[in-house]
Amino acid sequence: MSIAELRAAMEGVGGSTGEARAHAQRAAERLGEAAALLTELTERTGADLPVAEVQKAREEVDELVATVGLAGEAIADLSGRL
Repeated sequence: MSIAELRAAMEGVGGSTGEARAHAQRAAERLGEAAALLTELTERTGADLPVAEVQKAREEVDELVATVGLAGEAIADLSGRL
């Protein structure tokens, strides 16, 4: 594999990493919205809804966003050094 091919492959991986981060961020936002809605419904109805579980999922997805961001930075760094 040539350096040019390796750079092209790294560019593709970098693009995919950026897309994955954007999707994960969107998922985190939607989980936050869902937790807020569940909290409101719990207050209105007194129903036992999984607010804590949805909030925990949001936190886990936030951690994933950070991890994918770090991976993207590592890929960009490696690409820059090629």
